[in-house]
Amino acid sequence: MRDDVTFGPETSAALRNFGEGRTPPPLVRALAEVKLACLRAVQETERRWSPEAFAALEAACGDVASGRRNGLFRLPLFQGGAGTSLNMNMNEVLASLACSFCAGQDLEMRFDPIEDINRHQSTNDVVPTAVTIALYRLLCLAENQVIALQEALVERERQFENLLMEGRTEMQSALPITLGQVFGAWAGAVERDRWRMNKLKERIRTVPLGGTAIGTCFAAPRPYIHAAERALRSVTQLPLCRSQNLPDETAHLDKWGELANGFSLCAINLFKMCGDFLLYTSSMSGEMEHPKVQAGSSIMAAKTNPVLLEHVRGLAVHIQGEAWKVGQYVALGTLQLNSYLPHLCASLLEAGNSLVRAISSFRLDFLGGLRVNATRIERNLAGSLAMMNALGPKLGYHCVKRLYENGEALPASLEELVVLAAEATGKAPEEIRELLSPGSLAGMNGGDA
Repeated sequence: MRDDVTFGPETSAALRNFGEGRTPPPLVRALAEVKLACLRAVQETERRWSPEAFAALEAACGDVASGRRNGLFRLPLFQGGAGTSLNMNMNEVLASLACSFCAGQDLEMRFDPIEDINRHQSTNDVVPTAVTIALYRLLCLAENQVIALQEALVERERQFENLLMEGRTEMQSALPITLGQVFGAWAGAVERDRWRMNKLKERIRTVPLGGTAIGTCFAAPRPYIHAAERALRSVTQLPLCRSQNLPDETAHLDKWGELANGFSLCAINLFKMCGDFLLYTSSMSGEMEHPKVQAGSSIMAAKTNPVLLEHVRGLAVHIQGEAWKVGQYVALGTLQLNSYLPHLCASLLEAGNSLVRAISSFRLDFLGGLRVNATRIERNLAGSLAMMNALGPKLGYHCVKRLYENGEALPASLEELVVLAAEATGKAPEEIRELLSPGSLAGMNGGDA
């Protein structure tokens, strides 16, 4: 096999226009797979090439899809032309590579980037199809991370189901809650993210392959269109399907706005969770301890910074920014095409990869090393107004309010609170202790308390 495989004049022109960059490898792989599916469909319906020539074409597609030729794809996604430069880059590389494979077998074959590699295709159906493949796989990665995070939170929900702590609203003492319920609430938000991502897989799996330039299937024979759809599913092993409204699929990219919103909502939930943990791990609360993963200060030795939480929060903001950009790119479509698909793809790849990184860091690095300070949790609870509020139904709302407004000293321990409540109500201490149990205070007895 020769070593002079390269791209051609159209890619060179695009490099001059848009500068050097790096086409994301997942998109290179996906576009090579689309080309392979299209070439198989052409061969199935037309027998255009000899068996030897077609074997060289298949080998070229496989070689590119493997990642071994990524250095030949140096175009940035920030480009004009709706992805035509990406398509021509792939066409030229595959034609050159297939010729190289033939030469290595002493076969004299020439492949034309347009007449052969791009047969029955347009940039406007093959590039959006490749984008769908790359983003579907990324969505699956993100979904797996969300599932793992939900499971990790549920595990801690069970672990701490009987650890009573101070519940707070508006940064003030409210009512008792178990730490298990706190973790369960976080798990509930992540469960919705999991549900959304599962639904998004169904929403984004349609492709415009076979619609060619504007979704009218111009110059694409019907047998080829059906064969290409079948081949695409076989090559990618993904549940992709040709859109039933190809002009719509070509002109409108709102499904990518929906995916961006899914990524953004997940990031928002992460941001909120990290904010909660920042408070719980702060020296003001001390109810949890952030993992000591690196020095907290270059001058203060006895300090741990919440670097993992800050890292995840920063990524969450970044994800939301990229999602906002996707919405703007969706809106920039005009008439029968949205020419900003490469820009949109860049933002979604950035958002999705950042989300995967954020969840992984949060789950493995932060949650994996998080420590709960049960002693501090009990001390904070005993000395808070939360327990006093919890006894409102027994002491009476006005009694609790009077004690609070008169500046009565808060109990220093749960046992002191038992004594105070017993004196105020005339009930036996044992009965008060039962009222202060996790089952009663945190609503685990159906509210009968």
